[in-house]
Amino acid sequence: MIAYPPTGGGHLMRVAVLLAMIMLSAALSPVIAQERIYCPLPEHGTWVNRYAEPKQITRVEVETKCVDNRVEARIRAFTSCIPRDCKWGWTEATLRDDGSLSVNLIGFLRTKVLTVRAFGDMLDVQEVDVPHDEELPATKQVYNLERK
Repeated sequence: MIAYPPTGGGHLMRVAVLLAMIMLSAALSPVIAQERIYCPLPEHGTWVNRYAEPKQITRVEVETKCVDNRVEARIRAFTSCIPRDCKWGWTEATLRDDGSLSVNLIGFLRTKVLTVRAFGDMLDVQEVDVPHDEELPATKQVYNLERK
């Protein structure tokens, strides 16, 4: 008759289950206050450029909301055209690591890359205008819009 040593698997199994429960509770726990994002973001709202010249940004509309601790944002921009402003449709925006929002407004002749960040009642808008014709240079413009 062969004698087998007693198996101590019960203790090991309890430790493994306890460790799994701790890891699961950590993964499901709410985000700590420093990482939590509060909505709406400061950029939320309608912003206007009262001094816009032709082809410049006249208005930016930003909508933000939080869903499951994640920011959803969209931006629509208007540029000065004749007889009325040209409208770039609502486009999903990306929240960048520095806290600003970025959006690519794709048009027939060019793409406008906008990066926006609120400072109180002012919205800093950095625009990079990228023509689809590779022979034309990209241009950069900065605007300061006021909350409407």
